[in-house]
Amino acid sequence: MSFKFRSRTFLYLLVLLGLFVASQATIYTAVEYAHRRANPYESFREGMEEVVQGVGLTLLLVPLLAGVAWGLARRITRPLQAVADTAKRIRGGRWSERIETTTMPDDETKVLAETVNAAFDGYAGALRRLERFSGDAAHQLRTPIAAMRNLGEVSLSRARPAAEYREALETMLGELDRLTRIVEQLLQLSRLEAGALKARFAPIPLWSVVEQVKQIYQPAAEARGVALVVEAETPGPTVAGIEELLIELLGNLVDNALRHSPDGGAVRIQSGVRPEGGVGLAVTDSGPG
Repeated sequence: MSFKFRSRTFLYLLVLLGLFVASQATIYTAVEYAHRRANPYESFREGMEEVVQGVGLTLLLVPLLAGVAWGLARRITRPLQAVADTAKRIRGGRWSERIETTTMPDDETKVLAETVNAAFDGYAGALRRLERFSGDAAHQLRTPIAAMRNLGEVSLSRARPAAEYREALETMLGELDRLTRIVEQLLQLSRLEAGALKARFAPIPLWSVVEQVKQIYQPAAEARGVALVVEAETPGPTVAGIEELLIELLGNLVDNALRHSPDGGAVRIQSGVRPEGGVGLAVTDSGPG
């Protein structure tokens, strides 16, 4: 809020003050005119002196009233000035700054300040999600991109049979599919953090999610010679969420555990109510680390 708005408010108050003085002069003149008509023999000069005295007294109060008007203008615009100053500081990079509303009167100005604070909170949250998404994307995408690059360089390092080129291309397509899944998962996670998918949340039995993931990954576990063990309470607790996303989340953990488990090892999926309260879901493997 610039100084001009305060000056404009002060000018409006001065206009009101001017109208008040003009109305006082008009009233004094009208009263004196009516009095003169009722008493035509009184001195006109004396009547005008009374008018001048009354108007003059009002004019003497004008500086005082102008000072009061300036103080009112400052008081009226102070909350708006605070909103503008805080917005400028936030725009300058001080993202944690917020408008102080505890001392504001409970009126439209406070509602405006709280609305602006909420908007900045949402903006800061979006920035954090963007930073987290960028960091997660860089971390998750580095491995498959490096794998495709290495595979391409090795494939082009010398002439090879067509079958080897085909195998290399199939491997690269597999890595591209993996990249696509990673990007989709990161986008879904970002939307979840933003609250965009909360409307689709529903109560879901946790054991049902665990059983579905076991059925999906049981063939892969058997192919690797790894035991896939489920330790889930039945019926067990329910959680609020989107079932397919929970299955995908747990599936990613199980897939990673299977990749790092040696032959003859075991991957355990455990779910249930924790002794200290809350719901627990864990995936453990017998691999290194």
